[in-house]
Order: sequence, then C-alpha cells, then structure tokens
Amino acid sequence: MRTHIPAPARRRTLAWLAALCGAALPAAAQQPAYPERPVRIVSISSAGTGVDDFTRLAAKYFSDRTGQSFFVENRPGANGIIATDHVAKAAPDGYTLLLTAASAITANPYMYRNLPYDPNKDLAPVARMSVVPIVVTVPTRSPHRTLQSLLDAARAQPGKLSYGISTAGYKVMVAAVNGLAKVQAVEVPYKGTTTLLPDLISGTLDYAMVEISQVVPQMQAGKLRPLAVSSPARVPALADVPTLAELGMGEATLTSWMGLFAPAATPPAIVRQLSALALEFVASPQAKAHFEQRGTAAYPAALEGFRQAIVEDQARWKHYITAVGLQPE
Repeated sequence: MRTHIPAPARRRTLAWLAALCGAALPAAAQQPAYPERPVRIVSISSAGTGVDDFTRLAAKYFSDRTGQSFFVENRPGANGIIATDHVAKAAPDGYTLLLTAASAITANPYMYRNLPYDPNKDLAPVARMSVVPIVVTVPTRSPHRTLQSLLDAARAQPGKLSYGISTAGYKVMVAAVNGLAKVQAVEVPYKGTTTLLPDLISGTLDYAMVEISQVVPQMQAGKLRPLAVSSPARVPALADVPTLAELGMGEATLTSWMGLFAPAATPPAIVRQLSALALEFVASPQAKAHFEQRGTAAYPAALEGFRQAIVEDQARWKHYITAVGLQPE
C-alpha cells in the first residue's frame, strides 16, 4: 500500500535531500584552484648561472600562465644539499618547489655518507625539463687545442696540472675522464661555476668540466676553448667540438639535466598540474630560444617516467663513482 505524501511536503523533502547531497560532496571538489598565493621556486644555484637563468625563465612563464606570482629563491652551496634539503622538509602544499641540476638527486646519494635528505623518499618528481651537455674546456691561452694534447701533458707531469670542480656531479665527471686517461691532476673545489670561471679564464686552473650554458658565452668572448662534450652527440652550439665517445672515451659520457620537484607529500593533483605546466613551458618559444642560445635542449619526462629515469641515472652515477674509486665524504 503506497503512502500518499502531500505535494508541499514532498517538495520540502526533495530540497532537504539535495542540500544533504551537496554537503556530502568530496572536499576536493570544493577546494580552491591552485595556486592561490605566490609560489617559491628554490634554486640550488647562485644568480647568474645557467640553472638560475633557466629557473627565472620558467618562473616568469608559470606566473604569466597562472596569474599568480612564482618567484625564485637562491640557496646555493654544498653541492645542492642546502636547497634540496630545504625543499624536502618544506610544507607539502605546492607553494615551495625545487628546480635543481641532476647531481643533487643522482650523485649526492653516493657522494655523502650522511645526506640529510633521501631524494627517492622526500621529493616528488614533477618534470625533467632540459639536458645540459658538459664541456671539457681550457683557457684560450692554454697550449692545448685538443683533449688528447691536454691528457698527454697531464700524464707526462703527474700532479702538476689543476682542474676545478663546482659540484659532486662535476667531481665524478672529471674523475671519470682522468681515470680513463690514467691522469693525475690537482683538484680545486669551488662553491659554484661563477666562482670557478674567473680562475679558469685567467689560467689559474688548467682545465675544467662545466655546463655548456657557461662555455658558449665565454667562448664567444674568446676567453675559453672547448675541447670535448660529454653528451651522446655533438651539440649545435659547438658543432666543431667532438664528443668524448668520438675520442674513445665513451665510458665517461655523462650529462646533467634540470628538473622540477615538490616535497614528497604534495597533493597528486597539484603535482600533475605543475607537471603539465612545466612540459608546456619547455615546448614554448621562450624555452626554445633559451635552449638555442645556451646550447642546451629540451629533455622532457614527467611524473613516473621522470622517477624511473632518476632511478636509472642513479645506477649510472653509482657505477662511475665506484669505478673511479671515489669515497663518500
């Protein structure tokens, strides 16, 4: 037997049920759009470096696309540990991000015994944004015009030539080249490429491996001479410069990259939004112009694809670190 409900009562009941269902909607559906306030991108590099220039270009693009401010905070030093640890311990809300070169993620775990962060547990990979070929370079006043000439001189005078390094990654790269060539030279550490370059240009250092973004403008100014690139293929900006593989040193072929990270517990929806924004940026005319000017190239990978690439890179760096006999600090 059906119970008759008067029309006014029925309407009140339906209205009450609709209100109840609306109140029960998932919280995520009611959350405001991200970002609501300025977003900080922490850079491992000092101002004026290739990493910093790229970070600022990305920050401007993100700001223009979202209508919210993305600003850069430089925290250089300790081979990227200072900046990376800061972001790893930041609130996982999407308002503190890290744009870093590869070494802080791929090399540092094997270069330091007591690293204060675990890159695989404490950070969420957002996107790999570019590849940065590394160049073996000497001052223009150097008598060496080929890598073979430089290495022959270093073998003939063990411990006399000096080279500069600015991060753990470069330490491994130079050690790989020196080890394969059976060269003994004096290592001179620096806090960053910007402090290394003046000594290299002046001839205080005999050689170094630095990111191509620094070599190209210095080479165009007639201050540095590139001898080889540590990338799988020649780069357009230095088309006449051979790769290490072409010179029989393929085992030392390593590159660096720049990638965007968030603290590990950042909401997945925010990480996905940032990843899409980062990949959109690297395909933009602004980024392409930057790559062409600096000699770098887009090297996009996102989310789990980026995470898997990191695991593979870490295995490669661990191999090189072990092969050259470097001990963790």
